[in-house]
Amino acid sequence: MTATTPLHHGASALDPTRLRSDFPCLASESVYLDSVASSLTPVSVVEAMNEYYFSYRANVHRGSYDASMMASEQYEAALAKVAAFIGADPEEVVFTSNTTLALNLAALSLPLSAGDEIVLSTLEHTSNMAPWALKAYQVGATIRWYNPGPEGVFEIDDFVKLLNERTRIVALTYVSNVLGTVYPVEAIANACSERGIVYVVDAAQAVPHRRIDVHALGCDFLAFSGHKMLGPTGIGVLYMKREHAETLMPGIAGGGTIDTTAECRCPSIDECGPKYVTFSALPDKWQAGTPPIAEAIGLGAAVDYLQAVGMENVHRHSQSLAAGVAGALRSIPGIQVYGPEEASLLSSIVSFNLANVPPDEVGRMLNERYHIAVRSGAHCALSYFMGADAVVDVPGNVRASFYLYNTQEEAQQFASAVREIASFCS
Repeated sequence: MTATTPLHHGASALDPTRLRSDFPCLASESVYLDSVASSLTPVSVVEAMNEYYFSYRANVHRGSYDASMMASEQYEAALAKVAAFIGADPEEVVFTSNTTLALNLAALSLPLSAGDEIVLSTLEHTSNMAPWALKAYQVGATIRWYNPGPEGVFEIDDFVKLLNERTRIVALTYVSNVLGTVYPVEAIANACSERGIVYVVDAAQAVPHRRIDVHALGCDFLAFSGHKMLGPTGIGVLYMKREHAETLMPGIAGGGTIDTTAECRCPSIDECGPKYVTFSALPDKWQAGTPPIAEAIGLGAAVDYLQAVGMENVHRHSQSLAAGVAGALRSIPGIQVYGPEEASLLSSIVSFNLANVPPDEVGRMLNERYHIAVRSGAHCALSYFMGADAVVDVPGNVRASFYLYNTQEEAQQFASAVREIASFCS
């Protein structure tokens, strides 16, 4: 690394060396730079889940015995923590299995008719594209695409030109999982609100790295996953504005969603249908079946951990490492770095390609020669990399991502490894 491309892009109050002992997976000699795919998990999260399994393993909201009441208490406490973490009310938060199911639940529940339009961007992950494409196909609606270009720079004035009287839903990422670029969510929310358009946010890459306040943001729905924010796999979150939670019909129903204590108003079994149903109080109306109890408790512990570190510190630290590495890689001959150069437009991700070397081969060399874990490929961003209207004419790229447990030394090691690979592949 040359002196003209320093890795330090701003001070951070976070000291990753003090945190690393909380993450047993970091005990090896390898460098983990794939946290946006799935973060590592601290001991406190596993311990919280183990306590549930070992001490009060029971279902919630069902029993009047001690274990069930304890499980219900801890589950509700976790729900309150997660809601507060994103500035929501507990009644507005639903636990799902992941971001994908959360977005599918939104798509299944929102009304749409033939001729209506949904606006997506070419940087969307498949999880925020496929549910809307399927919905459009089923009802005869149309998908319209906003293209922020190869660098992913979102121009709000260009975007609003796509909105018209037929636009019903705008579903966009908050932070691109390909480029790390940050969309202007509040400006988008304002544009949608002014036109009566429902705004759905895929925040899988945003919630783990920055402070979120959904009420201030102004979105209608927001989805994210626990496993990207130090929590366990198998749990996701869907925020929905209270007015939607109260008035919409759940796209998925089952045990817990219907108030079985209410008087049945069905004329007969044959005629019984949704119009006669009394739904459970929020958020149970939207929580079909047994929820992810242990996972919710683990996610609550992950929230405690992130709150203790400070989300501003997490954001500054991750962004600083990413911006420094991006600058270092841009100085290497033959390397193309994707995404904007301006650090304020970045999150925790650095994506790049080495000329004439397939991204999978670069990823393999980083793993086998340097024990550095990165992700290579199209990152489920089909509209960016694939098809006749692809934004860039490459099959994918190499993606490194940074989180609160990554150090400056690891960033230096990664940049030096890429420089060395570029030197013998040129």
